[in-house]
Amino acid sequence: MDYIFIVPCGLGIQGAAFRTGFGYLIPTVAGLVYFARSKGTLSFTRSKLKWAVIGESCFNGSSEMVGQLATAVTTFLFNRTMMNLLGENGVAAITVIIYSQFLLNTLYIGYSMGIAPIIGFNYGNRNDVQQKRGFSISMRFIAAASVLIFAVSMFGGSYIVRLFADVTSEVYQIAANGFTIFSYSFLFWGLNNFTSAMFTALLNGKVSTVFSFLRTFGLLAGGILLLPRIWGITRVWLAVPVAEGIMFVVSAIYLIHYRKKYSY
Repeated sequence: MDYIFIVPCGLGIQGAAFRTGFGYLIPTVAGLVYFARSKGTLSFTRSKLKWAVIGESCFNGSSEMVGQLATAVTTFLFNRTMMNLLGENGVAAITVIIYSQFLLNTLYIGYSMGIAPIIGFNYGNRNDVQQKRGFSISMRFIAAASVLIFAVSMFGGSYIVRLFADVTSEVYQIAANGFTIFSYSFLFWGLNNFTSAMFTALLNGKVSTVFSFLRTFGLLAGGILLLPRIWGITRVWLAVPVAEGIMFVVSAIYLIHYRKKYSY
């Protein structure tokens, strides 16, 4: 819809805004229609406000809030850094990289969102057998997906960049060169995203929030500010792989430490 509104309709940045609105409106309407029918397991009903439950839910979901805030902050830092180093072409190049990252990471995001209710249900139901099975399936899926997405980004990165920039442009050259380094982040991103979603599903909002804060505001933002000062433009692309690589180790430690407590 971005392409339809911006290019064929010629609406420019206003088209991107329309796309965002329609993107949220369509699933909202579909959800309202489906759940209002009251024929499925889930449906709308009257309920009493339980402030303790609402407060716990808000705290448990704070890691997602941190992640959303960090996306805005790190995007700003990326843009400012690239503007200082390469000007407008640098900003355009990092925008291409960020769009491409989101495109490739949707597989991880979708899986983590889909598996989280299952993890939460099995934990609440004390079904250790299914919990272990779900965790085992998740680890195999993430390992396979990580290798696949890394291969696609490493060998097909230049083709992805071509979707956004002409091959003869300076923007293409900057983005294509950076994509080679940036691609290594996809080896680690899947496990890190799954770990954060998993602890949210297990009602351990404290661990999930600390994990999310360290990953984004700590390592990623710090890398964006520090690495270019030491090594210049080439190391801008290293900020994400370095941050995700460190968090990959932290994720593994967290998962091993809490394995017996949550029976996965």
